[in-house]
Amino acid sequence: MIVAIGVSYAWIDRPLCEWIFNHGLREQLLPLASLFEWPPLISGFAPLILIVASMLPPSRQRHLLILFGVSVLMTFVLKNDLKWVFSRYWPMTWTHQNFSWISHRAYGFQWFQGHLFQGNDQTGSFPSGHAAVAFAALLPVGMVYRKFLGIVLTVAAVEALAMVAFDYHFLSDVLAGALVGISCVLLVDRLLSDSRK
Repeated sequence: MIVAIGVSYAWIDRPLCEWIFNHGLREQLLPLASLFEWPPLISGFAPLILIVASMLPPSRQRHLLILFGVSVLMTFVLKNDLKWVFSRYWPMTWTHQNFSWISHRAYGFQWFQGHLFQGNDQTGSFPSGHAAVAFAALLPVGMVYRKFLGIVLTVAAVEALAMVAFDYHFLSDVLAGALVGISCVLLVDRLLSDSRK
């Protein structure tokens, strides 16, 4: 995955971003944009999910809720930390006159911009928080209920690719976001498994 992120950063991100912009893909898909705004909501509900889990007896459902809640919260914090570390410009200008590839030919990492471990709207493209939280929220379902693994991974991938199609993120941003979300889920699952021994 790290190689794919590097390849995308070096050779795919800018041409893909320009192709999406030049073909008006974002404008064509804009009526669907609200369908892809669920990851930030999930992050807000994660603490409530953990409270519910604390009231349940040990079970598969309780394990799922704990894995979900802790993974989403960990992912949310880690992706914000990484946005501050990498401080990458966005594909398009969309808020606070942020620098972007399309508007200013600004590309790359600016390293440690904004408030400590918070980043800022100017340089917060990498990794994609939507992609990270989508994988962190959905992968636990597929891990606990294996028959749904393909479906949940597909839904998470569609969420990630929508961020690219709307020119909100570069492809390498969403690949990195997926890596962050998946890594957090696997780490939390490992910690939960170790605690049951």
